[in-house]
Amino acid sequence: MTSRVSSRLLFSLGLALPLGLFGAGLARLLDRPAVSLLPPAPAEAAPRRPEGPLTYLPLPAPVHATIRGGQRQLTIQVSFAVEAGRIDLASMASMLKTDLPLLTVELAEALRACDEAQPSLEAFRRALPEALRAAVNARYATAEAPEPVFEALLTDFIVH
Repeated sequence: MTSRVSSRLLFSLGLALPLGLFGAGLARLLDRPAVSLLPPAPAEAAPRRPEGPLTYLPLPAPVHATIRGGQRQLTIQVSFAVEAGRIDLASMASMLKTDLPLLTVELAEALRACDEAQPSLEAFRRALPEALRAAVNARYATAEAPEPVFEALLTDFIVH
């Protein structure tokens, strides 16, 4: 009977040692930092955040343009977000209304240029707000506010 107990004890000890080593190795493996085989993603600059509250100033009239090589007509309604702390809202709204005829022509040109640069209608729609924002900022930029418009929001996008 003692030989049976001692053989069970030896068997248990013989089994415990490999299991213990396996557990220690597994714990060490899981504790290591992950290694990626993919190259690191390029660092992107963090998007600029508004310094103050945004106020959306709608353009009072729609902008019309011919796109896709004269094959389609586009009508958009757009609102421009300005930071309340960076520019006088009343003067910006007044400038948008006063310059509406010329601004509409400049925005239509920005529409056509953006359309020619984009391969698909979906890519054009995604790129359009930035193109409109750049066109308005080029027109109204000052030394105090080099980018008076924070973003352009398309409130209506109709392709005929």
